[in-house]
Amino acid sequence: MKKALTLILALILALPAALMAQGVHIDIEGKEFRRLKVAMPSFGGQRPLADTLWATCAKDLEISGAYTLIPPRAYLNPGPMSKVDPSTMKNWSLIGADYVIAARVDSQGGLVSLAVQVVEIATSRVLISTAYTARVETPHRAVHTFMDSLLGKSLSLDPMFSSKIVAVQKVGRRKQLFTAWCDGTGGGTIKGGGDLVLDPAWSPDGRKIAFVSYWRNNPDLYLLDMATLRVETLSALRGINTTPGFDRTGRKMALTLSRDGDPEIYVMTVGTRELLRLTTSWAIDTSPSFSPDGRRLAFCSSRTGNPQIYVMDIFSRSAQRITFQGTYNSEPVFSPRGDLIAFTYLSPEDGRYHVALIRPDGSGLKVLPGTGRGDESPTFSPDGRLVAFSGSDGNIYVTDLAGSFLTRVTGAGAFSQPSWSPVLQ
Repeated sequence: MKKALTLILALILALPAALMAQGVHIDIEGKEFRRLKVAMPSFGGQRPLADTLWATCAKDLEISGAYTLIPPRAYLNPGPMSKVDPSTMKNWSLIGADYVIAARVDSQGGLVSLAVQVVEIATSRVLISTAYTARVETPHRAVHTFMDSLLGKSLSLDPMFSSKIVAVQKVGRRKQLFTAWCDGTGGGTIKGGGDLVLDPAWSPDGRKIAFVSYWRNNPDLYLLDMATLRVETLSALRGINTTPGFDRTGRKMALTLSRDGDPEIYVMTVGTRELLRLTTSWAIDTSPSFSPDGRRLAFCSSRTGNPQIYVMDIFSRSAQRITFQGTYNSEPVFSPRGDLIAFTYLSPEDGRYHVALIRPDGSGLKVLPGTGRGDESPTFSPDGRLVAFSGSDGNIYVTDLAGSFLTRVTGAGAFSQPSWSPVLQ
């Protein structure tokens, strides 16, 4: 997938000549957090459903960035286990477990029940003993609710498994919106907006997705209501209408428009469609991202030659360049905490794209190892602890701010431009 700047150049060249005339803080240095070690024998109850939910739970433990699952081959009793026997605490302690998870899965009357017990090994304290339910068509939702509870009770972390990732999925010549829960479960294509969509972005309440589509043979900006699947036009001005990004209130949106010739950054009042132009440059300015407080905007600009990352004070319009390493830096996105900006970084050392992190003042640049084969389009988890991105193999991956693990979220496919939602109610 081409970078945002290259994409905009291609869009401009493709336009007709007539149109062209118009809680928990993890530092960026990444002092490695010691993950809690978890033992989880196979679940009791109905097979193969119990095995499916065990596998979902195992993947979620890995994606969380907070736990390490001890391989079942190390267990004296690999299960099935519906409850933890208090007399076995020493056995779990000997393999280094901090917690042991036991569960039973049953299905009746269109509902799935996941009865879970979590015991803290050092104290023999029962941390969780709760049954979580979900519809039989979406049994993974019971696992998500449990995992959010585990994050809160064991580490006082905010929930994350009640969030989704939207991406662009390419099937043949079609590019359509694809959504899944952040662990890849419940994935599916959203049919709407035509067969060539780009730049999806969640609204801060998680109820809508802004995206770009060639529905009317021009890169226009649309808004999809996730409840009704109704699509409305946000911007269909002459030239390009791309790279939407909401502020925290959802009332403002930053975007790239070329209605006056060069691609520039604008802010739109979503309700009235009123526009305020922020940049004035001969170069391409694109990919805006609001800081959480709404006072600053990160964006990509080629005003000094190669694409680099800038941060603008919205009120004074003063913009400062913050990246000086990397030959092509694009797609910046502010962390929900406001302490970091993730972006796509072209390394002069290996000539590959990577995901990098930097502070808004330009200090503390850190290039994440990722897949090592070409990574782009970073997006933060709702709590800012994790980063998802697209790999050159066409899959979406999740890592932490230290790059200490890497988990593939999607199955086989061609996915790009992920955007992580807020926690959905």
